[in-house]
Amino acid sequence: MSQVTIYMDEEAITRAKASAAAAKLSLSAWISQLVKEQTTALDANGYPLGFFEEIAAQASAWQNFPLSPSLRAGDTPDLPREAL
Repeated sequence: MSQVTIYMDEEAITRAKASAAAAKLSLSAWISQLVKEQTTALDANGYPLGFFEEIAAQASAWQNFPLSPSLRAGDTPDLPREAL
């Protein structure tokens, strides 16, 4: 388990200690729990856990999404580039 040093003003540390005591946790355990509750767990690549599963589950919503050729059909063609 790693150790971390944090700096808090007196009001913050007093409130944290009181909340930890009310939860019947050590200050360290209470802060650890708070961090886990307030942040998203990430996989080894930095993506939120379940991210790709959620995308795959919603894939059917994209079946009728137009492809790029039809989206670009009304665009003005690019001008030719200048010769070097």
